[in-house]
Amino acid sequence: MVLELITRLEIDRTLSVSEENSIKVNVREERDCDNVPLRTGLRVWSASFIFGENVLLDEIENKKVLELGAGTGVNGLICAKLNASSVVCSDVDIKSVNLCVTNAMLNKEFDVVSRIIDWGDRNTYFEKRNAFPVIVAVDVVYLEEQPKQLANCVEYHLCKENGTFLCVCGVRKREYFETFLLELAKRGMEVYFDEVGLLPKSNREQVEEIRSNHKHDEELLEDGKGYRMIRARFKKIGSKGESNEEEVEEEEEEALAGFLDDLDIDDNVGGMKKQRAYDVLTSSSDDEMSADRNGTEDVPFLCATVESSSKSLLRNGFCVFRDEHFTQTQAEVLEKVHSHCESYLNDLLERCESHHGIKYDTDIFRFKEICSRAMNGKRYDFQATKISPVDDEAKNLPESGKAFAECLQTLANVIERKCERIFEKVTGEEKRKKITIVNRGCVTSLPKAPEQHFHADGRKEGMYNCFVALRDVPKIQGPTEFIFGSHKFDHDAPHETTKARKKREKAKRAAPELRKGDILLYDYRTLHRGGENKRCHDRRAISYFLFDTNGDIGDTWNFEDASVWDD
Repeated sequence: MVLELITRLEIDRTLSVSEENSIKVNVREERDCDNVPLRTGLRVWSASFIFGENVLLDEIENKKVLELGAGTGVNGLICAKLNASSVVCSDVDIKSVNLCVTNAMLNKEFDVVSRIIDWGDRNTYFEKRNAFPVIVAVDVVYLEEQPKQLANCVEYHLCKENGTFLCVCGVRKREYFETFLLELAKRGMEVYFDEVGLLPKSNREQVEEIRSNHKHDEELLEDGKGYRMIRARFKKIGSKGESNEEEVEEEEEEALAGFLDDLDIDDNVGGMKKQRAYDVLTSSSDDEMSADRNGTEDVPFLCATVESSSKSLLRNGFCVFRDEHFTQTQAEVLEKVHSHCESYLNDLLERCESHHGIKYDTDIFRFKEICSRAMNGKRYDFQATKISPVDDEAKNLPESGKAFAECLQTLANVIERKCERIFEKVTGEEKRKKITIVNRGCVTSLPKAPEQHFHADGRKEGMYNCFVALRDVPKIQGPTEFIFGSHKFDHDAPHETTKARKKREKAKRAAPELRKGDILLYDYRTLHRGGENKRCHDRRAISYFLFDTNGDIGDTWNFEDASVWDD
């Protein structure tokens, strides 16, 4: 028996990617009335909610999209709602192909077409290779033969230059998921995926109905496996300059070996020996990661205690202190800081443009209150002005600046107490002088802000920067990347020796994604860089507090004496 019905999907995109364009799609389904449907492609699954919530507008807008294993065509319709220039829904099942056409007409999406593609049959492929800038596949890896066949189909159809493969994959069988990622890597693709399982956030009642009636979804919850969002693209081998074939092959083997290591697969796969390599596939193709660990053990940088935070700060040069109690109790303060941070930055940038004639999104400029240190950088470091009844430093300060300073001081009082215990462990209580917050403010990157170069904030020992995440900072927003142990490099050397350069190039790197309320501490001398903010709308705002454990006062690297509010 088959139940035919029209389902109205409402996907709230503000919950995951903070984009305002939420999506509504009408979908005709044909459900078999069994716990495990015979035709899985003729109905909507939870993975489509995850795709709709997590795919970015920039990844789809004005691009040709091919959906593989389309089923009802719902994911292709989501792409159409995100302004894809055209969408081709494909499936091996003729009933699915016809249903995709029906649903396109139902939603008046006339640029959505449908056709048969059998991943295992090259005769059903498009005649022109590598013709699609975007390929989408949602919840389609659950049989043994699918990982290799799907990878073959993606390799054939995806554009070599800047093409993106987007896939939501339910990890029902770990070996299929791992094999699929491995097959993509074998075909010369960089692979990015969520380490933690994703769950739908919008339209909870509808999602619960899907889960409760069908074992395919329910088993993912029971086993704690969840879904993963995969993004893959072809590596740009030529971007490293002229390389001979042996060098390219060696790079690919090293990347694949590191990838196998991350997935904890057997040492020998396809005759290739597993090596120690770090995050090769999940970093930019220009990054050289070390395969030499010098016989030392890693110190985790994600910490839940004062003791572990101090160890990471000493060894790695940075740590992420995650305290759920702090996040919960300070939620209102974090919201106020974020709100006043946005308002004050708006006033600062408007003043720079209207009064000083500065093009703030392209120019380099420095004032007492705000600076931008790179041409076209789209990044701002702005500090809170000290408000005192005995001086007139704040006489021209707008109300937004006063509110920003006041709420930041409230947060500083809490942060100082939390960080003081960590610094006592780092410096040793007998050596510690008065711990002072010498500066406080926010660092913000605009949408489309480019990646920075690696740099240190200063050379002075005993100074530490403290970032407090006012919002989640996912990978797409370019979290700060650090070079492990770089606070111990010789920053005072007149030039970088070959040995020092090789040490820097081989050092392990990490760009910790932050949750709201996370406290990121790093040594002032640690080499770091802000990543590219790939969001189209959201600024990435983080509050900061500069600590000096020597009892001195001063940050002379960033700010000038002239005020932006001076006439």
